[in-house]
Amino acid sequence: MIRLARLPEGTRVRVRQAQLPLEPGLMGRTGTVVYASDYRAERVGVQLDGETSLRVFMPAELEVIAERPLPPEREAAKARRALP
Repeated sequence: MIRLARLPEGTRVRVRQAQLPLEPGLMGRTGTVVYASDYRAERVGVQLDGETSLRVFMPAELEVIAERPLPPEREAAKARRALP
């Protein structure tokens, strides 16, 4: 199985409730994904707005607000036809 980071670095996210208990003061706060690894897809490092420290969340605890736009060469590659 190939694991991929579901939330790429630079994605804007909002903290939400998931299965595990979460600190109540974090609910609804927004931040930016600063660490996402294909090897540890269950952990996402987020820097919340107004904080300097990094907090670690599960992807299920984060709601995407805005994704980082793809570079122009990636957008152009998506527009090309796939090889047969």
